[in-house]
Amino acid sequence: MKKIYILLAILLLSSTIYAQHKESQNILEKLVWNEEMLNIMLDTRIDFQTTFNNGNFDEATFQGQTFKLWIVGEIVPGIRYRVRHRLNKPQSPLREGYSAATDQAWLAFDIGKHWTITAGKQSVQFGTFEYDYNPADIYLGTMCFNDLDAYKTGVNVAYKFAGQTLNVQVVNSDNPQFASDSYKKKALAATFLWEGNLFNGAVKTRWGYGAFQHQRDKFYHWLTPGIQFNIGKFTTEIDYYLGNRNMDYSSAVGMEDLGNRYVKDQSVGVNLKYNFGVVRPFVKGVWNKRYDKDFDKNAYQNMGVQAVVEVYPFKGIVQDLRFHAMYSYNNTDFLGNYGSMADQDQHMILVGLRWLFKVK
Repeated sequence: MKKIYILLAILLLSSTIYAQHKESQNILEKLVWNEEMLNIMLDTRIDFQTTFNNGNFDEATFQGQTFKLWIVGEIVPGIRYRVRHRLNKPQSPLREGYSAATDQAWLAFDIGKHWTITAGKQSVQFGTFEYDYNPADIYLGTMCFNDLDAYKTGVNVAYKFAGQTLNVQVVNSDNPQFASDSYKKKALAATFLWEGNLFNGAVKTRWGYGAFQHQRDKFYHWLTPGIQFNIGKFTTEIDYYLGNRNMDYSSAVGMEDLGNRYVKDQSVGVNLKYNFGVVRPFVKGVWNKRYDKDFDKNAYQNMGVQAVVEVYPFKGIVQDLRFHAMYSYNNTDFLGNYGSMADQDQHMILVGLRWLFKVK
């Protein structure tokens, strides 16, 4: 009788394992072949750029600006995921467990028609329209856009109503820009973002506020409002950043090692775009200013302008293949303790291509 029971137990266990294997196999097959469950994309941009600094020919080089892998999909209705990984960035591990090259690795859960909870590594919810661009679409960024720690692990709760989205987010804040060395293992950040849609899309907003923990009772605050106006094929975007952080700006002022300084940074960006369809020109201007709070003096300010033409000549599978050309001019004026330094002028000419294509 014992042998019969043992045999029945083995058969039952085997059938259970087979059923689980078959179920896993079915899920894997769905994942591989279902267009909604799994999409794999490669995002690459390469440029040839020439740079003139203070009237001197300084650089002429091919530059791989972007090489990213995207994996996105919807597992079941209401449960989505995204992984975005940079293949041209050092794969150094972070304290929170992800590689520094992994921009995003999150799951999003829709709860009813209005609520979405996103958990994992994700974009920190700063405002401005510049911040919402794919980095492959940025040629001349503001100082704040270029330097802010953009991707952290945490949770975001979004509420959607009447074309508006309100986001409340809590993420790690262990970056040296914000957290002190003694508190970085405990530092968190809280952000709020209003993504607005007014007058049937004629006016859109991305107004953000963030509080980043430096010590237990000390926070660095950031205001990041952005507004967009749409009239036909013409778009205007105006962005503003204001906040405190710790930055080592030695290279900007030609010093060997200033170390981290407590600074207040401001940036303004104005972007004017017109969409002809195949041809899409735009002009952008930026203004940046850094105030060194340790010195209690301004450190420097910067102004820049760019003119860009993007061309999308194809349709179908290569519709996202574009060619682009850019000219930019930058001027840096040194202030305060660095006021005796001569202004810096930079001219850049850049041509290249970008292709976001679907592998699967």
